[in-house]
This record gives sequence, structure tokens and C-alpha cells, in this order.
Amino acid sequence: MISDDEQIARYAYALGNVPASVADKAYAVAFTLLDPALRQELVDELCAQLPVAPAVPVSDDPWAFAALMRDLHARAAIVGLSGAGAFAAAFVSSPPIVAYFTTGAGSVAIDDRPLWLQELVGHETAPIDGGRMHHRPGVNTGDWYVS
Repeated sequence: MISDDEQIARYAYALGNVPASVADKAYAVAFTLLDPALRQELVDELCAQLPVAPAVPVSDDPWAFAALMRDLHARAAIVGLSGAGAFAAAFVSSPPIVAYFTTGAGSVAIDDRPLWLQELVGHETAPIDGGRMHHRPGVNTGDWYVS
């Protein structure tokens, strides 16, 4: 089982490596994936932590929640709330995040991403030899077909 601290670290990594448009979609999806009671608790705690209350109520609208999460105060506050681990797990495993690292721009350098992220998106690493046939020095693999 992954600890809440690890889930939050993964959330921070994913958030720092996706464009804002992907993050918005992931926030909205993660919000809808949460149990309604946890969602309400999270929103109530979050709004209590903010210096200014949100103009639009966010308890029912996932896109209003996503807009709220553009605020750096909200992003800083959410990681300290009681449901932060569950929210972070929903965010990281949401279809927009997975798609970004599977087929989007994030897939280009997937080999350089953490192993947990590679496993999340089903990426299999390339063979360690990178296609070479021999690992011994002096063996010329280009001449194997000589007649």
C-alpha cells in the first residue's frame, strides 16, 4: 500500500510535469472520482484554509473545483488536508494524466520518468542492450550476415 505522503509526492510530481490544461482536466476527474462525503469534506476544509473564499461554490461542480485549484493557495492547502492522499491518488491515476504520459507529450521521455509513473501508464522499458547483439568488446555485430 502506498502511504499518503508518497501519494502526495506523486501528485506534486505529476502536477509539475503536465500542462495547465491537463491539470485542469485531472482535477475535475479526480474530484468526481472521490466519494461524495469525502469530496464535501475536502471542499469544506480547503475553503476554510484559503485567504479568500471562492466566488463560485465548488462542492458540486468539478470544473469549478478545477478552476479553484489554479490558485496556488489552494494547491498548497490541499496537500495538508485529511483526504489529501485519496485525492492525490485519484489525480495521478486519472485518465488525463495517464493519457498525457501514454500518448501525449509526456510520453516522449517516459524512459526518464520515475518507475512508478512508467508502471502506471503501462510502459515497458527497452531492452538493456538497446538492440546490440553482443556485449563483448571487439565483437562486430554488423558482420554477422557476411556471405
